[in-house]
Amino acid sequence: GTGTGTGTGTGTGTGTGTEPGWCVPVCETAYDLVAGGGRKTVNLLVFDEGADMAPFLNLHTADKEPIAFPGAGEVVITDKIANDFGIKVGDTVTLQNEDMQAITVKVSGINQNFIYNYAYINHVTYREQTGEEAEYKNLYLNLPENADVHRISAALMKWEDVASVTVNADTMERFSSMMRSLDLIVVFVIACAAGLAIIVLYNLTNINITERIREIATIKVLGFHRRETSSYVFRENMVLAAMGIAVGLPLGHLLHLFVMNEIHIDMIAFDIRVRTVSYLYSAVLTYLFAWVVNLLMGGKLEKISMTESLKSVD
Repeated sequence: GTGTGTGTGTGTGTGTGTEPGWCVPVCETAYDLVAGGGRKTVNLLVFDEGADMAPFLNLHTADKEPIAFPGAGEVVITDKIANDFGIKVGDTVTLQNEDMQAITVKVSGINQNFIYNYAYINHVTYREQTGEEAEYKNLYLNLPENADVHRISAALMKWEDVASVTVNADTMERFSSMMRSLDLIVVFVIACAAGLAIIVLYNLTNINITERIREIATIKVLGFHRRETSSYVFRENMVLAAMGIAVGLPLGHLLHLFVMNEIHIDMIAFDIRVRTVSYLYSAVLTYLFAWVVNLLMGGKLEKISMTESLKSVD
């Protein structure tokens, strides 16, 4: 997410936006973003231009370029909803509430965000297009790292004017736990792929040796040493592994993009990218599996008797 605060509260008070950086009132409400013939609910955040939002919001693109807070008639939206609707900077979108009140704004920036969908406007835009002042019923608190967040949130919940308290640290931990569970699934898939690769290579090598027993026995009779015999037979495995890597990596990249694009979760955006070192790991592991199979089958080559060459009908 983009928020850096450790807790937010919901109450009935209002504010002027001039409070210190550790405490800022904002207006947070649900609106439907309408664009390209589609509609999706987003959390609309309205804040005063004088409010110091830097401790709570870090607006930046996927390339880490900072995004200015929206001015009058502008909106900053999160990248997931922009990608879903094909929205680009400079496009005009409409925000509509349940009372069919519409706010038409120009997209001034697309913010990288991973949890929930947000749209950010300032109070001038809200007042000019709705004819009403924004109600600052939400209070963002940025607590010190050593503060007991849960004890403070429990104390806030005892206040009569506080409806609910959300601890961002808990939200982050919940989604992090979900991602860790997903990591286990990825490891399991990799292990299954590794097992399949070893089984396929083993069977291919076994068939290759079985069908060429006489040929292998003959080269042993001709004086080939163990290393030379192994190289003569297993060199093909390494060449096949290289061919598999050359074909499999591009196809795997396309498959990864297809699978990730098919995963649609409204409230979560994934950072879809594959590091270069991942391709290197894939190539090294493939060669490692081929090498392991060569070691396993090396003993079978040694057991081939040179008398097998005498059984040839040639």
